[in-house]
Amino acid sequence: MGDIVERALSAVGVTHERVERWLGRPCHCKERQEKLNQLGFWAMRTVKGAVARAREYLEDILNV
Repeated sequence: MGDIVERALSAVGVTHERVERWLGRPCHCKERQEKLNQLGFWAMRTVKGAVARAREYLEDILNV
C-alpha cells in the first residue's frame, strides 16, 4: 500500500525531497511508506483469515 501511494504521489510531482523542502525538516516518508506496506500486508492476511492474532500484529506494526 505504501509503494502504491509513493508511486501515485511521485507521478504528480510530490516526492519526499519536495515534501522535506516544504516542511523545512525531514518528512520520514520512507518510514511511513514501510508502515503502510506492513498495514496493507496485515489487511490482506486478516481479510483472508490468515492472522490468528490480528490485534497483536497490528499493535506491533503501530508500536502501540
